[in-house]
Amino acid sequence: MSEEPKSNLDSEHGSKLNDMIRVTGACEHNLKNLSLDIPKGTLTVFTGVSGSGKSSLAFDTIFQEGQRRFVESLSAYARQFLGQLEKPKVEHIEGLSPTISVDQKTVNRNPRSTVGTVTEIYDHLRLLFARLGQPHCPVCKTPISSQTPEQITDHAYAVALDEACLILAPMVRERKGEYRKELQQWAQDGFVRARIDGEIRRLDEEIELKRYEKHSIELVLDRLILSSDEKSRLTEGVEKALKMSEGLVILNFKEEDHLFSQLSACPTCQISLPEQEPRLFSFNAPQGACPTCNGLGETRQFVEERLCDSEKSLKDAAVQCVTANGNIHFTKIDKSHLFSAAKMLDLDLNLPWGELPEQQKEQFLKGNAQVSLYVGNVFRFPSHLKKQIKAGKWAGVIPILEFVYRFAKGPLERFQMRAICPDCGGSRLNAMARAVTFRDQNIVDLGDCSVTEALTFFECLELADREELIGRDLFREIRARLSFLNEVGLGYLSLQRSAATLSGGEGQRIRLASQLGSGLQGVLYVLDEPSIGLHQSDNQRLIKTLEMLRDRGNTVFVVEHDEETIRAADHIIDIGPTAGRDGGNITAQGCFQEILDSSESVTAQFLVGQEKMPVPTERRDPDGRCLSIRNARLHNLVGLDVEIPLGLFVVLAGVSGSGKSSLVHGILRPALLQHLQGSGKDDSHEPVEEESSKEIKGRWDNVAGLEHLDRLIEINQSPIGRTPRSNPATYTKVFDLIRDLFTMLPESRIRGYNKGRFSFNVKGGRCEDCKGAGLKTIEMQFLSDVQIPCETCDGKRFNAETLQIRYKHKTIFEILELTITEAAELFENQPKILHILQTLLDVGLGYVKLGQPSTTLSGGEAQRVKLASELRKKSTGRTLYLLDEPTTGLHFQDIRTLLQTLDRLVEQGNSVLVIEHNLDVLRFADQVIELGPGGGKFGGKLVGHGTPEELAERNTLTGGFLRPFLEKQLNEESSRVEEVKEPSAINGFQSERKERDLVVRGASKNNLRHVNVEIPKHQFTVITGVSGSGKTSLAFDTIFAEGQARYVESLSTYARRFLGRMDKAPVDSIDGLAPAIAINQKATSRNPRSIVATTTEIFDYLRLLYARIGVAHCPKTGAQLESFTATRAAKFLVDHYEGDRLEILAPLFRPDSKHSTLLKHPKELPEHLAALQQSGFLRVYIGDKLILIDDWESESKKLKLTKSVAVWLVVDRIRVSVEEQQRLAESASIAYEQGIGLFCARRPDDQKMIWFSEVPGNVKSDYYLTHDLNPRMFSFNSHVGACPDCDGLGEIELTGNLDFDEDVDADSLVFRTCKTCDGERLKPEYRSVLIRQRNILQLCKLRVDEALREVSTWELSATEQAIAQQALQEILSRLKFLRNVGLGYLTLDQRSNTLSGGEAQRIRLASQIGSGLTGVLYVLDEPTIGLHPRDTERLLKTLLQLRDLGNTVLLVEHDLDVINRADHLIDIGPGAGHYGGKIIASGKPGDLALDSESITGQYLSHGQRIPIPHRRLPNPARQITISNAKANNLKDISVDIPKGCLTVVTGVSGSGKSSLIIDVLQKAVAKKLSGYVGEIGEHKAIKGLEQLKYLRIIDQEPIGRTPRSNPSTYTGALSPIRDLFSQLPAAKQRGFAPRRFSFNSVEGRCAACDGQGYHLIEMHFLSDVWVTCDQCQGKRYNRETLSVEYKGHTIADVLNLEIEQACQLFAAQHKILRILQTLRDVGLGYMKLGQAGNTLSGGEAQRLKLSAELSRRSKGETLYILDEPTTGLHIDDVRRLLEVLHRIVDDGGTMVIIEHNLEVIKSADWIIDLGPEGGIHGGEVVVTGTPEQVMACEASHTGRALWPVLSNQIFEGKRSKTSSSKNILIPQQQPSWNSGLTADQRR
Repeated sequence: MSEEPKSNLDSEHGSKLNDMIRVTGACEHNLKNLSLDIPKGTLTVFTGVSGSGKSSLAFDTIFQEGQRRFVESLSAYARQFLGQLEKPKVEHIEGLSPTISVDQKTVNRNPRSTVGTVTEIYDHLRLLFARLGQPHCPVCKTPISSQTPEQITDHAYAVALDEACLILAPMVRERKGEYRKELQQWAQDGFVRARIDGEIRRLDEEIELKRYEKHSIELVLDRLILSSDEKSRLTEGVEKALKMSEGLVILNFKEEDHLFSQLSACPTCQISLPEQEPRLFSFNAPQGACPTCNGLGETRQFVEERLCDSEKSLKDAAVQCVTANGNIHFTKIDKSHLFSAAKMLDLDLNLPWGELPEQQKEQFLKGNAQVSLYVGNVFRFPSHLKKQIKAGKWAGVIPILEFVYRFAKGPLERFQMRAICPDCGGSRLNAMARAVTFRDQNIVDLGDCSVTEALTFFECLELADREELIGRDLFREIRARLSFLNEVGLGYLSLQRSAATLSGGEGQRIRLASQLGSGLQGVLYVLDEPSIGLHQSDNQRLIKTLEMLRDRGNTVFVVEHDEETIRAADHIIDIGPTAGRDGGNITAQGCFQEILDSSESVTAQFLVGQEKMPVPTERRDPDGRCLSIRNARLHNLVGLDVEIPLGLFVVLAGVSGSGKSSLVHGILRPALLQHLQGSGKDDSHEPVEEESSKEIKGRWDNVAGLEHLDRLIEINQSPIGRTPRSNPATYTKVFDLIRDLFTMLPESRIRGYNKGRFSFNVKGGRCEDCKGAGLKTIEMQFLSDVQIPCETCDGKRFNAETLQIRYKHKTIFEILELTITEAAELFENQPKILHILQTLLDVGLGYVKLGQPSTTLSGGEAQRVKLASELRKKSTGRTLYLLDEPTTGLHFQDIRTLLQTLDRLVEQGNSVLVIEHNLDVLRFADQVIELGPGGGKFGGKLVGHGTPEELAERNTLTGGFLRPFLEKQLNEESSRVEEVKEPSAINGFQSERKERDLVVRGASKNNLRHVNVEIPKHQFTVITGVSGSGKTSLAFDTIFAEGQARYVESLSTYARRFLGRMDKAPVDSIDGLAPAIAINQKATSRNPRSIVATTTEIFDYLRLLYARIGVAHCPKTGAQLESFTATRAAKFLVDHYEGDRLEILAPLFRPDSKHSTLLKHPKELPEHLAALQQSGFLRVYIGDKLILIDDWESESKKLKLTKSVAVWLVVDRIRVSVEEQQRLAESASIAYEQGIGLFCARRPDDQKMIWFSEVPGNVKSDYYLTHDLNPRMFSFNSHVGACPDCDGLGEIELTGNLDFDEDVDADSLVFRTCKTCDGERLKPEYRSVLIRQRNILQLCKLRVDEALREVSTWELSATEQAIAQQALQEILSRLKFLRNVGLGYLTLDQRSNTLSGGEAQRIRLASQIGSGLTGVLYVLDEPTIGLHPRDTERLLKTLLQLRDLGNTVLLVEHDLDVINRADHLIDIGPGAGHYGGKIIASGKPGDLALDSESITGQYLSHGQRIPIPHRRLPNPARQITISNAKANNLKDISVDIPKGCLTVVTGVSGSGKSSLIIDVLQKAVAKKLSGYVGEIGEHKAIKGLEQLKYLRIIDQEPIGRTPRSNPSTYTGALSPIRDLFSQLPAAKQRGFAPRRFSFNSVEGRCAACDGQGYHLIEMHFLSDVWVTCDQCQGKRYNRETLSVEYKGHTIADVLNLEIEQACQLFAAQHKILRILQTLRDVGLGYMKLGQAGNTLSGGEAQRLKLSAELSRRSKGETLYILDEPTTGLHIDDVRRLLEVLHRIVDDGGTMVIIEHNLEVIKSADWIIDLGPEGGIHGGEVVVTGTPEQVMACEASHTGRALWPVLSNQIFEGKRSKTSSSKNILIPQQQPSWNSGLTADQRR
């Protein structure tokens, strides 16, 4: 097939689209329907004022959608654990690549998180020690190892050859006892001697042992000389000793004992080593964590310093842990207990605690005796302890507190101190883990190293061969990660350092390290203000890192305000013009110069100098007040002395990690808090953890000057509220004043409304339907939640009565909707309110609404709300304001407002201390203090202090950046503006960076021979080659595995746990790798729970729709279920019964109702009457009789309270009117409460009952939906929704087994439709939920095109439309795609296991095309499997569409049409197995056709071809006739299949081939020959089976996938080989049975590797390593078994032979040879007999199955059924296969093949072509006949495809069988439909 040339115009247009990310209609938060193009491959900065919408666009829209699309490509199992990835509010995004977010805002505060765990270096170290560590005994330090008997024997011979040796089995080791019975038993067992306590004694003599002394007894098993001919004898003796003594043996030679262990245990101490797995070295796992500190490295202990005040006496409450009442916290142990204990211990109650004797104090605190503590004597009956005290026993204060601490931890922690764990010394690991070493270092030693030291250690390692084999990838990963940390300036960090102690800058660079280390390209990285916490020097490093990410071929989006980063950007997007609802627009976009030229851009105004930052005209001088800190010690602060002036604006500066936060938060803040709390004691000598902040507190000698301060206020950027109910009005308390104002209004006073009436958080004034939210949130699971206005209050949050109160014509709701500017005008005459509003205006928040939810405020806005809240308070002038990096998230304009606000605070006499790097803030400061000079251990020192000008003059790092910033020369200022980049071609950017191709170096997976290959980016590349040559090893096991592993590593740790183990490939390097997605086309799901709708996820969206807008109906009557809130019920009554008099009744008992009521029987009524009357109720109805509760005594005597009598409580009697609506609502609420969710409004005039239910229900049928509908209720895979009788299958297996087992042959099961659900799978209550009169399963019964029409025509209300919009879009887009790829005929409920291969492939590809991702590497494994040539063209169009979106498409493929259409071709070979694994040729298909070494090229150039047989063999007299087949989509067809011929059944995907051959023919024959009992496809009859004796089925089911399965075991060749070996003289002499020669048998296999020949070293997240067994050297058998040889070959040698060689070896063994020849005939002669099954390619496995079937002898007429046997076969393999198949047919076999491969079709004797299309449009016989006759059929798609194959090839084949008179000589004819074509057109 010729390649179609692409249009240059289309190519150019596609290229432009591929270079852009096109966002259309972004509406997230305040974005104003933005549409924009952003160039790919750029460093793009999003900037704008705080709250303008930058993060909404970059993160909430672009990042969210990119990650959502990629995650949807992962498995359904993985996706359920990845959190809720909502679809953002955007119409469309084109050109979007997989996205990775690098969130820079927070450092992990988990005490278990360290630098090593964050960077995953510690994970690799754990794996290193688990796989290569040498375990030692933690007690005696002896190395521990396990040894096999052969290893023990070899060791003895190596050191004591020809020496005398005694074999001893240690039975008793240092234990007391007489052991009479044991000694007698050993003597009876035939043992003669034993060594007892070092003396050898005979067992037949009298032996008496002392009972209470320890003894050691070893049985003497043998005495021998270690000569060469006694080796087997020694081995047997060792084996016996190990078995008797549970893994131990002693060999005594050279007069010394040598103890050996078969176990991983110390032979001396008998301490067993646990399984040496990575978790043993994890302090977060119980297997590795120190049990004392639980892996934290420190303990909390109650200490005297915290418990007792040394200056007070016991009478004056020296003990601090008692309450005001005198009880020890949370207990009933009081002062009387303490005083009694003190007296008993002779402690003076009046002496200060510090003067009491130490011994008595210790006994008082720790106890003087062991006293049992339990709940009773501590919490309930303290008198029990008093009795103990009287007896002279005191438990102690600390033991009591430790007991209480188990129940109440938090409040008692202030009496504790943290101390290094005494058992692990702070290392966190247990003794076993610490006893494992590598190069004399344990994992703790390496963790304590700095990054630089660790890197040096690993770079200097010299590895042994075994270490190199196991640790190649491991060491490479460790070195790479350490190297990158070192390169970004973090070499000083230790791996064990807690992540909580890292500075912001350190945390950011660590997180960026992992991304840069991944080496991905084509990714969109989105970063949120990465410059936060970075010093200017660090910022330059950061920008270089971002540029490095970009230059690798990625797109980098940065939300940023930093001027240096903005200048470095290739593209800038400025969002504004202001914040909040006035923002959300693009004010400027382009390169730096284009931004400067924009008149609308606020950013530009600051950059060009139109707007300027405030600069003080003169700086304030210190007034002498200061905080003087002496000898501060915390982290890297070591003896720091520093003075912080008060009354000034002071900035603390320094590089990241220099100690700024340690000084402020660890020293200054705790000291000031301690002073302000007035504890009066200095407890600064130990680091402790504060109850509130959980921050580490350091040590200091003294902090002077605290008396100048009376208040500490911290202002940070944490949210001002976590819920939408919090807003600026509530946070600043202005709403309290506004509510006070409303209560003072005349109307409020008349109605008696209090302050709570005007709160939307409490009952009374709020709308109860929405609980004052104004909105109802509809949770949409995996879509964005939908918020719809409350129908009752119309979104106004308050009820109608509350909204009738107005101030200046505005309701309370309308006031909350005002901006702060508008509110200030409204309340200009209310001074208290205006004062607060003015402070909000002063900090620049005039645009914010008073009631704007706090969750929608940006970080900068939240910070300013906090500042305003503080500014409104009266200043004392003695307040210290602490701000940690307050410019985070702030634009230049916001920083200016912040500085002006802080300046006001200082003007009032207060002190402001700011940790900051921003040069504008430093320039504004009165004083700057700089710490440094570096970070970590290179920091913590005072390097400079003074005014900004003074600091700039000093040679400090910060001063160096500050100096040019302070200079005022005009020429320097102008040069700053002029230094801009040249404008570029695409939106201001013209990239000169060339995207890199995918380059693989040193790929060695399976049989790949250190392959180097380049794969062009954004092209359609095909990897081909003979079956087993290594194609899949390269494409999937190497490239895909590495690509997905790298991307998945960027996801959260939690998510990665569920994504399966992403093995790293054994490869030297892969550069230019994009995130990879595999589309595996080989198998469809066999699970009967899977249907088309679930596979495409349409069913997930339908479940969501039915749960949210579905209307529930009663399953009994079909009536719609209704529910009413009290408010809605009142409105309903007013709307429909206005003017009527009604009784509001609550049912207390209803006869024959299952609904819960207050009374279980009317007789219980008297018990409740008193309570009802107390609640104010006056009347009840008993049946129809009204009774006053006051008259109950007299009236009750006349009543019969039986179960048939209804009981009603009269709640209210009222005439309905609008004015009484509130009263009605209150009455309804009370009635619901008494009626347990039900009430009735009865009209006395005509007794009409109007029922209301709180939950959806139908009172008449007594049916209620007790739970809100959720998607799980509509899932037949969940017990919540599935029909209980059929378990959601819709059918019941007649054998009664409902559990689906993947290993059970589903075809052998017999089912019938479930009568309970009528096949609809769901419970009746959920089948009764309808949308437009259809339930969810009825909708799924529609075909795709019908469902598309149906859903498109749904008419929804405005509310339903708002809720359903996103889900409907997803459903419609998926339905349209299925229709567009030709699957409109499928029903949505068609089971996936009934889909044809072609249908399943197009369904799976649909989701990828629909995702619209770009920059992705798609890897497909033979996507043409199961596809008709007509469908192959459709598939190619789909793949080319993926390529044209900007993706790289990589196929493993053999189809010549696909190969010819490739942009790039890679041919692997030259042969298969160990003859393959090399790149034979690469280039364009035309280039390969000219390459003489390429087998593929030879077929492309027609140098080789599969010949057409000269004769066809159909014989009408001998045939199988199938009559009236109707299975699945077959349309009552009848066909004839000639016997003794090769018949191919073909047709487009879904045409009915499998239905005809598998469901009808195969199952019918199986029933006749073997009694198959399953369901057979519907048909009338099958004739011609009378003479049939055998049925051979060769399908696509996989063969064994373990290393123990191999060609010899699968084909049965090993059995006769083992029989042969067992008959050899050497085997008979030793008594070896055939079993001895099985590597699965204990007798013959190697004990060290259990017969595998290799040890599997599981490397977890790296590629597993197979290491040759040291004992058997990979031969799998033990020494004795290998002593038997056949023609010089051991059994291991035989398994290592190629099949071709084995044929020569066993030429005389016909039984073996017959099997081997069949393997050779199908082209597997190169394969080794013992090759592991899990290393076979798909094609090799297919041919192995074929060979196994063909080698079975058939003594009668045999029918062979093959289902797509060319799966995975190269065209040259197909040639070999056809030769074998023709030979079988020539021998009389009948061959029926389901196939699409044209080479097989053209070689057939007879063809049955089904169609003409798939699904309901198929199932008919289009044509039958020879290939030439089919080619002539105009209606046949197969015929059209055959024409170019048959017309251009001479008929050169030969058939050996020519005797039949019916043989057809093939005519050369032209089909009629082709006769009108010219010769060129036909070509």
